[in-house]
Amino acid sequence: MKLTKTRRVYGCEINIAPLIDVVFLLIIFFMTVSHITRVEVQKVALPEATKGERPPEDRTGRVVINVQKDGTIRAGGKEQSVESLGAFVTEQVKGRPPSEVSVLIRADQDLPWDVAAKVLHVCGRHNISRVQVAVLEAKNRP
Repeated sequence: MKLTKTRRVYGCEINIAPLIDVVFLLIIFFMTVSHITRVEVQKVALPEATKGERPPEDRTGRVVINVQKDGTIRAGGKEQSVESLGAFVTEQVKGRPPSEVSVLIRADQDLPWDVAAKVLHVCGRHNISRVQVAVLEAKNRP
């Protein structure tokens, strides 16, 4: 009687469909995050400060307002006037207590004070007390 050897074929098959889904989701995530950071951070020559304290890195409920040297106000990725800024802040505060909302003002160092005061008044009218002004740390000069 002749015995035959049966050959077993071992194989491994990789299903790449879930991998494609994950890669696609990561691409969408990074595109969205990069768009959000471009909206918040625009070129503004920030003033220097020798004293101050760093706020905690709590970005939930934070509204970023950029004010250029010529008085142009940008918030939410759009150019705003003082009146439309009030509507924008109202929309951001909607559904949350004003104590949970913080505003970060990134104003140019050569900005006239009256424009910055108007932005602060908009925050005050909406009962937002957590207002921060972005500055650069002053370099130690000998």
